[in-house]
Amino acid sequence: MNIILDAGLLGIGFYHRQAQTGVGRVVEQLMTGLWQADGVNLSLAASSHLPETMRYARVMFGPSRPAFVNRPADQAWGAFENSILTPLAVGSLPSKAIRHGFYQVKKTFGTKSVRFNMSQWAPDSIYHSPFYPIPGAVGRNPKIHTVQTIHDLISVFHPEWFPSGDDTIKQVINALTPDTQITTVSNATKQDFCNYTKIDPARVTPIQLAASPILFHAVTDSAHKQAVRAKYGLGNSPYLLSLATFEPRKNIDHLVRSFVRLATSGDIPTDVKLVLVGTKGWKFDKIMAELTQNEALRSRLVVTGFVPDADLAPLYSNALAFVYPSLYEGFGLPPLEAMQCGLPVITSDIPAITEVVGDAAVRVPPTDSDALCQAMLSVINSRSVQVAMSEKAVKRASLFSWDKFTAEHVALYKRILSE
Repeated sequence: MNIILDAGLLGIGFYHRQAQTGVGRVVEQLMTGLWQADGVNLSLAASSHLPETMRYARVMFGPSRPAFVNRPADQAWGAFENSILTPLAVGSLPSKAIRHGFYQVKKTFGTKSVRFNMSQWAPDSIYHSPFYPIPGAVGRNPKIHTVQTIHDLISVFHPEWFPSGDDTIKQVINALTPDTQITTVSNATKQDFCNYTKIDPARVTPIQLAASPILFHAVTDSAHKQAVRAKYGLGNSPYLLSLATFEPRKNIDHLVRSFVRLATSGDIPTDVKLVLVGTKGWKFDKIMAELTQNEALRSRLVVTGFVPDADLAPLYSNALAFVYPSLYEGFGLPPLEAMQCGLPVITSDIPAITEVVGDAAVRVPPTDSDALCQAMLSVINSRSVQVAMSEKAVKRASLFSWDKFTAEHVALYKRILSE
């Protein structure tokens, strides 16, 4: 099977590591899984940011990387750009300045848009876009099969949670053709998508995500865990952990209010902290204002900012519990990652997350502070509850794997080619 995967999102992430989200992990897992899968001839496309994506692929795969299907002239330009940038540190000011210069040149000469020479593509190729809209020329080509991944419809149902002008999902939907097959990351997202678009559910295949066993696992090395504690100024204090981009739908301000309420009640030990891992998102200032209202409690609220992948498992493994009161999710990857680390999870009882955690987590209505406080209280104050929830979490997490994720994509591709 000849599969062409749009890896443009990974190219962007190469230069903006701190802005990477769960979607980036999903695309990366799909790419590496297909690269290793038997019977799959994987090529890469970049519907945007070709030089960045080429550089990412070179670092990720080395000389044996998948071939790109972008026009040879565009690839030559990308290689030239990378030859200048490679000696420079990725986030350095010279690197940023040179990239901006190249961007302006391409914009001036009209070479910024994606261009493919599809006449060179193998017959019956499948073009899969795991994030961006399928380019119009690809979708209109009767010799190319197309697959589009839908992660969620959050910006459609709740535009108030996003900066104005964020209409990516609408662009994705508008680019679908009658023959495009769709994958969603959960059954909940499939239902949302079909209800909104009225597309035949038979064209939509839910394929659930997983947590990386390399990044997310129980850490037993005491020295390693202590080093990470020291790095983020946590000392020996017990703590609750939450991980999310600080934006309205993640409901972090509600979590902070509930924790402050619990801490001031005196019902939990005075040394218990709330650790928030994540990068700044939209309306971050509102959340920060919540953090600084009570000066006496400020030391119990720790905001780490961006945390590199290598530190995530120790942070999870050190925590009493993971708290994730999100208002809306397409899948709910962070709770699954926490469960795979053996961490008790307290999260929202919304459809996508319920589909992931089942009865292995404490689920509460996302806006019910009483329920959230009671859940945190029950876990903090009971070692037996922590142990029981940890065991259930690991067992539940074992139901999800990236191998299964890849296999279900391969099965979908085979079905498309057999029809």
